[in-house]
Amino acid sequence: MLIPVKTQKHWLVVLFGLLWIGQVCAETRYITDITYVPMRSGPSNEYRILHRGLKTGTGLVLLEENSGNGFSKVKHGDQEGYVPAQYLMINPPAFSQLPAALERASKIAADNKALKKRLTEQDGQLQKVISELSKADNKLDRQQVEMKRLQDISAEPLAIDRRNQQLVEENERLKNQLQVLQAEYLQLNRDNKLRWFLFGGGTILLGILLGVFLPMLKIRKKESAWV
Repeated sequence: MLIPVKTQKHWLVVLFGLLWIGQVCAETRYITDITYVPMRSGPSNEYRILHRGLKTGTGLVLLEENSGNGFSKVKHGDQEGYVPAQYLMINPPAFSQLPAALERASKIAADNKALKKRLTEQDGQLQKVISELSKADNKLDRQQVEMKRLQDISAEPLAIDRRNQQLVEENERLKNQLQVLQAEYLQLNRDNKLRWFLFGGGTILLGILLGVFLPMLKIRKKESAWV
């Protein structure tokens, strides 16, 4: 059997309403900042009072947000009833939140105090580390100066040793040159003596030849004159 469209819409509205009521029933509402609120058996002031006064800050389970005449249906413990919706609020009243707020503030103050103490201790440790680092830097500077001095001291013998090695090499080179020059001098001396020997021998030979041939020339000249 087909259901009319109008009926379908009606049932959809009812279904969404039930779903919305189900969600509302899971919420909590609190009595506002007044002394007492009566809970009645029905949604108006005409119904009898079930609870003479719900104290400010009392937590109630909300069953119906608006039950008519500005009342909401609530549950207090095992008892259900109606209270004026104007006295319900989502958040707890300020006075009931004050102890928790004071406790949180006290905890925050204690945490801040502990944090400040830790910061002071860490600052002291930091200053100590900075002081030690400064001492280490000064010690490093002194060590670097000492190292430079030792390097200079050790570099001088090395330089002297290198210079001695250079002088030894230079001495060997000069010795070699001297030996070469001495050999050349001896050779030149021998050549010079040989030249003088040859020159002397040639002179003597020339004298002998002159001694032999000159008288012969004179005799020939005389014979020519006689003829």
